[in-house]
Amino acid sequence: MDQEKKRAILLHEIEHWRRSRLLPEQYCDFLSNLYREDGDPPQSQNRNNTGLLTYLRHGHGFVWLLGFVIISFICLIGFYFTAFPLPMQIFSACVITAICYGLAAIWRSSEKSMSAMLSTLGSAIMLGSGVWIIQLHQGEAKIWFLVLVGLCGLLWCLVGITLRISLLHYCGLVGLILVYAVLMGGYWPTATLMMLEVFWILHTVLLVGLSWWVHRRFPRLALVYFAIGMTLAFMAEADMIILRHQAAGNMVFYCILKLAIVVGILFWTRKKWITWVTS
Repeated sequence: MDQEKKRAILLHEIEHWRRSRLLPEQYCDFLSNLYREDGDPPQSQNRNNTGLLTYLRHGHGFVWLLGFVIISFICLIGFYFTAFPLPMQIFSACVITAICYGLAAIWRSSEKSMSAMLSTLGSAIMLGSGVWIIQLHQGEAKIWFLVLVGLCGLLWCLVGITLRISLLHYCGLVGLILVYAVLMGGYWPTATLMMLEVFWILHTVLLVGLSWWVHRRFPRLALVYFAIGMTLAFMAEADMIILRHQAAGNMVFYCILKLAIVVGILFWTRKKWITWVTS
């Protein structure tokens, strides 16, 4: 009996370590499986068998009814969206997006794949409905698209950090960088390719340095910042071709040469940056 109590206390402590993230999740699984009884399923299997899919498999009517109501609600709003006044259109898009993000937050711990799918759906609805509203009301497209991308980028960053979805966080930063690049193009229209190279390479160094600085306490942020830094390494060419509408010319060859240099640097320094990105 004493051994049973000790085992229960240890399992409780391990679960506390997992939730508070004091220890890596894989190590907590190892400890849980070490102290479990032979007849108990592994800890990872217990967690994988919980959540929304379990409810659907067992035929819980409430979950099916909730899914029917949500899908019907989205379809009804989609059918009558053009008949709504502008405030109602904005409110409807915000409500659907909030529902998707809220459900993603609720199921984040039990159903990570479903949570990721709902967050992606919410992000797509937010961006798509915003573009739809701008087209319906024929506003100043460039200005309002810039505002929309900025708002989406900011919200995606916040949701990505909160729900620990690195890809969504990355997409949010890309959106904010796009807005930043467009504004810089308006204030600095005469910039040459060499000027833009120096400008964006400095940003690359800043983001990679920030990735190294936060990798011990916030490893997920380190991965995102490093990926953004590598993206900014090619931002000068994208700025010239896409935003400033310059002819590509020899820029494609220049991009390939630059890619080879970046890959070479990453190869020779792989033992350093892989350590902090994957820590």
